[in-house]
Amino acid sequence: MKALLGSQDNWDVVENGYEEPVTTEGYTNAQLNALKVARAKDKAALYLLYRAVDESGFEKIANAKSSKEA
Repeated sequence: MKALLGSQDNWDVVENGYEEPVTTEGYTNAQLNALKVARAKDKAALYLLYRAVDESGFEKIANAKSSKEA
């Protein structure tokens, strides 16, 4: 799994986690862009996890909100 996610440059988001901010009020454009990239990396990692597990594994992670939670 680490090799798969690492090959897509997504292992760091699984290892460190991603937390959605409560509000983005006051964020600069650069911060908003960084948030968008981080969010996309987390969703891509979660997608890879979904694709990599069998049906019983999928049932365990299907309700995960982030890749680290899965």
